[in-house]
Formats: sequence, structure tokens, C-alpha cells
Amino acid sequence: MIGLGTFPFQGRVMADMVLNASKIGYRLFDTADDYRGESGIGLAVSELDSIGLTREDLFLQTKISDNNAHTDEPLKGIFFNPNSKFMKRHTVDEIVREKIATSLREMKTNYLDSLLIHYPFPGYIVDIWKVMIELKKEGLVRYIGVSNFHERHIQKLIDATNVVPDINECYISPIGTKQTLVDYCNSIQCLFMTYSPLMDMAAGRVQSEPINNLTEKYRKSVAQIILRWNIDRGCLPLPKTKNVQRLQENFEVFDFELTGEEVDAISSLNFDYQYIVESKTCPEI
Repeated sequence: MIGLGTFPFQGRVMADMVLNASKIGYRLFDTADDYRGESGIGLAVSELDSIGLTREDLFLQTKISDNNAHTDEPLKGIFFNPNSKFMKRHTVDEIVREKIATSLREMKTNYLDSLLIHYPFPGYIVDIWKVMIELKKEGLVRYIGVSNFHERHIQKLIDATNVVPDINECYISPIGTKQTLVDYCNSIQCLFMTYSPLMDMAAGRVQSEPINNLTEKYRKSVAQIILRWNIDRGCLPLPKTKNVQRLQENFEVFDFELTGEEVDAISSLNFDYQYIVESKTCPEI
């Protein structure tokens, strides 16, 4: 399976992208509550009947972030930070539930297929996770997971609640494979999704002999080879583009498979490149 990343698209542009992708065969659409794009997805949902689909045909995934991008949301400010005045006045349960209510309203749906914690907010991930577990029990969310989490963060959630995340969405590429983390997630049956899987290709960082040789062998583009490499590692890639031709190209990766040796050859380009570095606002990412 392959999904579609949607940042930074908004409004009519977002809606058209989702509808065009859905006509091609995409079903999974990934966003976050601070991307300002959820209402654009909602616009697409309201027009699905025009392409013969229904809400139930899509898999909508959003994330709980530490800030608010919705102008009509009662809670405004920075969340999940001990220095935030909002954390002194509101519980984690109140904040998470308000955020989800807004996301549901923006996307014109009464349930989410997947809800992730956007980052491992220090001191708050267990409390957020407990609310998400309840949301799943209540039927508001089908799957719950995390994003940008390392093994130690995931294990902390499991130790506290005995509930394994369904999904971990992180950035990986041939130059930053995160093999240990991928293996860990596979071992606990946590699906590994990859955002911006083609970013390093666009930056010219993964042009190499192993990949170029495979483009000739399979008559596929570099982008298609990288997406297939993700899939053959057991990961679900989320490339992003609004270009219809590229949407189609990125989706045409199911008529070939890489051998184990070819997957390893691409992975050998790894030098542990890290896209998101440690920071003061969200340490230990």
C-alpha cells in the first residue's frame, strides 16, 4: 500500500489533490492538526460522490500537535509544554478531545481512521496516549499511533498502558534507514509509515550507482525505486505531490519487486542521516 502526504496544501488545492489521487487509487491521506489542511480534506470528502466514492473508502489520518492552527478552536496556544499557561488551566484530556472534535468537524467525518501523536512531547506522551486509548474504545478513532518516536518513547507507552501503537510514522531514506527502529516496530507489529520518502532524492542526496542501475533494470524512475525500497522493507511510504502525473507515477510501484540483495544495496547508502535534530522544545526526538 502507498499513501499520500498532504502538507502544506490547503483549501481547494488540497481538495483537488485528494480527489485526483483518489481517482488514481490512493486511499490513505495523512495530515496533522497544525498543517491547516484538514478543511481541504473535508471539502474533498464532501465531493467524493462526484467520483463514485464514499467517506468509508478513504483512510484519513491526522496528528495531535503542540499548537493550534484552527482559528475557531476554543483552546488557543502552545500545548504539552510545562511552561505553557494552557497546561495550567486545562487537562490533557480536555485539550486532546477538543483537538479531535475540531479535526472531525474540519474533515467532515464522525470518525478518524488513524490518530497519531505528532512528536514525543516530553512529560506528556503517556497522558496523551491514555486519552487516545479511550477515544479508540469510544469509536472515534480506529487506529492509534505515534510519529517521530524512537524505541524508548514507544516502550514508555507500552510499559505504562500495555497498549502497542498501531503505527509509527517517521522519516527514513536510503541515507537514513533507521534499520534498528524499523526492526523494532516490525517485532511489535507496529506499522512503520515513512513521510517525505522522496525528499532526499529531490535534494540530490541519493543519486547513486545502485539506484541508477535499478532504474535501468526495471525501467522505473528513481522515485519509483525508492518507494518500492520502502515497501519491500515492510514500510508504508507517504510521498506528497499535487502534480497529477507524479501522483500516477508514484502509484505505479506494484508491478515489480526488489530482491533482497537490491534492498540491501540501496540500504548500504546509509550514513545515519537525521532529518529532525534534537531541540529545546522537543528534546530526545
